[in-house]
Amino acid sequence: MKVRVAVVGLGMMGTTHFKCYPDIPEAELVAVCDVDPKKLEGDWSGAAGNIDTGAAQKTDLSGLRRYADIRKLLRDNEVDAVDICLPTFLHAPTAVKALKAGKHVICEKPMARTFREARKMVAAAEKAGRLLCIAHVLRFWPEYLAIKEMMDSGRYGRVRSAYFGRFSATPMWSWENWLQDPARSGSAVLDLHVHDTDMVQWFFGRPVRVTSSGTFDSSGGASHILSTFQYDKGPVVAAEGGWDFPPSFPFRMSARVVFDTAAVEFNTLRAPTLAVHDGKTGKVEYPAMPAVNGYTEELRYFVGCIAAGQPPARVPPADAAASVAIVEAEMKAALKGKSVKVKL
Repeated sequence: MKVRVAVVGLGMMGTTHFKCYPDIPEAELVAVCDVDPKKLEGDWSGAAGNIDTGAAQKTDLSGLRRYADIRKLLRDNEVDAVDICLPTFLHAPTAVKALKAGKHVICEKPMARTFREARKMVAAAEKAGRLLCIAHVLRFWPEYLAIKEMMDSGRYGRVRSAYFGRFSATPMWSWENWLQDPARSGSAVLDLHVHDTDMVQWFFGRPVRVTSSGTFDSSGGASHILSTFQYDKGPVVAAEGGWDFPPSFPFRMSARVVFDTAAVEFNTLRAPTLAVHDGKTGKVEYPAMPAVNGYTEELRYFVGCIAAGQPPARVPPADAAASVAIVEAEMKAALKGKSVKVKL
């Protein structure tokens, strides 16, 4: 039996997720929900973002149940799982309601606006006996998976240092401009930089302390941050991210990992995107990446977990909550100008 899914929120990520489900045979998209009547009519021309996924186009929704009220959707007994792609400040309240209604939930990153809210989501899932998965898509992105395999295999020795970067033009495309309201979005640190904070955690474990510096705007939000992550024993790890660039600035993400005998670099603005500089042979290799869509793969994984009755081991809710806690520590460190302990 197929897992019956409803997508809630038809912005950039919601429309992107919507377009992925036809490629997942085990899933059936049965409903959508959004407060914008135009989007419920299939006019997605306003679903913009920092990456063009090709989803912002006219779409036929006539075969689906369409809801403007999330409460009515959650009473729909023919919906097994809810895919939440709403603004960050709505993640926790919507996820908790959906879990209480007996729905499985996949929720866009960041997990919640605060670590406290993230913990409420974890507790709600445990109490309801339903699966909760957070869409940290980089855990399904081919280049990051390739780097992690190199680390886990030990073929190039230990990791000596690592750097992660993510940069974007200032986002002016969001519904009611919520991204530019730090009270609702958590600013660039929580919305954008959290991707790399999560990669740091996935690759190296949870840091003990963080040291950060940031650029703050008039609203009190951080539009740019540079952090180093400290471990009792481990490599030098840093991550930087910001959305304080002009409209012409192309989005890019990157990673650089230096091993004992090699250096690996990933950059979305280069082709091939992944390069391995082998210190033993002196050669540069460009590993072939599988032609897969990370967004489709994370949703396929979620649906598979439901079908198998297994928790999402690749993206445990506790990890996603910890990423929010680490980001909060980074913000505190940037504001105080000194190292801050990560508290979970």
